[in-house]
This record gives sequence, C-alpha cells and structure tokens, in this order.
Amino acid sequence: MLEARESAATFAKLTPLQPKIAALRKLILSQLGEGTLMRYLLLPFTPRYILFTIAILGTFTLAAIGLRHPGALPALALPLATFGALILLGICDLIQTRHAILRNYPIAAHIRFILEHNRPELRQYFFEAERDGTPFPRDKRALVYQRAKQQLDTRPFGTHYDVYRDHYEWLHHSIQPKQPASELFRTTIGGAECTKPYSASVFNISAMSYGSLSANAIRALNKGAKLGRLCP
Repeated sequence: MLEARESAATFAKLTPLQPKIAALRKLILSQLGEGTLMRYLLLPFTPRYILFTIAILGTFTLAAIGLRHPGALPALALPLATFGALILLGICDLIQTRHAILRNYPIAAHIRFILEHNRPELRQYFFEAERDGTPFPRDKRALVYQRAKQQLDTRPFGTHYDVYRDHYEWLHHSIQPKQPASELFRTTIGGAECTKPYSASVFNISAMSYGSLSANAIRALNKGAKLGRLCP
C-alpha cells in the first residue's frame, strides 16, 4: 500500500509537467521539423560518425562490465584503452580545423590517409598489370633483372601484347626478301631558297649525356655512325 501511495504521489507531481513537456516538444518540432529532428537523432549512426559512435558505445559497455565484474578488469584493460584512444582521436578530429575530411569523418578519415599513403605499393603488388607500368612496365623490368642475373629471359608461346592493334610495329622475316637500297637513307633539310641545304641521316645517335659515358663508349658510338655513313 505504501509503494502504491508513493507511485500515485509521484505521478501527481509529474502530471502538471506533461503539458509543459508537450509544449516543449511542439516548439522543437516547429523549429526543426520532425524529419530534421530524426536526422539529428540518427546522425551518430550515419557512415560519417559510425566509428566514433562505436568507440563511445564500446568504451561505456566495457566500463560497465568492468564495474559490474571487477575481476574482469585485467582482461578488459587493453580493449578499453583502445576504445578510449579512439574516442580521443575522434574528439581531436572534430575540433581541429586543418583538414575538413577529418572533421566530417572522424576516425574513418584516417583509414583513407593510410590507404592513400600505401597506394603505390597496393597498385604495384595487387592491381597493376604486367604491361601497365610507366615508364617501363613490369615485364620489361623483369627482363632486365633476368639478364642482369644471367638467368633465362626467354618466354615461349609468343607475347602478351596485342600485336594486331593500331600503331603496333614489329619486324619479322619475309619469304621474299628485298635487296637493300643502294642510296643512303637521308633527307635534305632546306628548300630551293636555302643557301646551305643540309643532308641529314634519318638514323642517328639519340641525344644523351655524353659526360656520363666513358671514352670508349663515345668512340664506339662515333665509329658506328661512321660505318653507317650517318655523318655528312
């Protein structure tokens, strides 16, 4: 009987507050709108803040378990410290003003930064094809490595490249070979009005840093150009 009287007294005290609570709720809904209020209530569970929310819920859950079962505190120390560190990280992300992505996606944005930092390695080892790398694809580099180590560098059964695509050029044997041309493969630079036209060879030595070459290498290049009659 005493408990029933106390409950009735408490209800009697709260009854006058109900119109005020209803008026306050009506005021909030009139200012924000019911849909907007629901969005604010569900905001912690959106993908932007879900990791931050999980860290907070995990910390409170583990703390409650530790308070209820003190003997389990040693086993809960590490996950509790991990969730606590994540909460501090999320708070720092929310109050910092340097990176907008960290403010909009606390904790989760760090995963993006980690993946961005490891992007070259991920592409090289998991996503890049044998012929996609630049300036030299992986199969070309592998050929250089094999030859440098004096290993077998031949690959049977043709090539992985599409030799029939446009602008793909190659040399192959002919069943009707032609005699080599007797004239030199040269072109004249300068028209009829040029006082000093120049006959230049189409084949020549490409531009390079001669300072990085040895004297014997430079002599070999010059001797090859002379034998091929590349000079004027």
